[in-house]
Amino acid sequence: MSFVTAIARRLALAAVFMFVLSLSIESAELADFHAAVEAATADYRAALTTLETSGQAETTAAVQRFRQSWQAINDRFGRDRPVMFADTEEFMRTFVLVDVRLIGVLLTIDMGNRNAARDGLAPIADTLADLSARSAPAAR
Repeated sequence: MSFVTAIARRLALAAVFMFVLSLSIESAELADFHAAVEAATADYRAALTTLETSGQAETTAAVQRFRQSWQAINDRFGRDRPVMFADTEEFMRTFVLVDVRLIGVLLTIDMGNRNAARDGLAPIADTLADLSARSAPAAR
């Protein structure tokens, strides 16, 4: 085997290794994103349940917890988006719209309007479901 062939093989192996490593990193990043969305979804469901079963103070606290978990996703992935969302302009807009919606929900809770709070929270379920589905690990 010539010196040039040996170097070419090593370069090819290094390229394959780097490609596999990048896929692994992207997969881990997407898994982290999916886990964060699932955690936020759990907080969302808890907020809905609290809205239906508890008083104003408890509901406000539950919606605030959901808002914090939503903001944590934005803080972690807003700048360094998962690859599948990298070229999606709607990604950041989605975070802003949900946050604005949550502010409105908190205001309606403060006013004591349970129905308006329920109506304000309802569309967020679709957003969470979409993000979860798009970031779910591929079935094998």
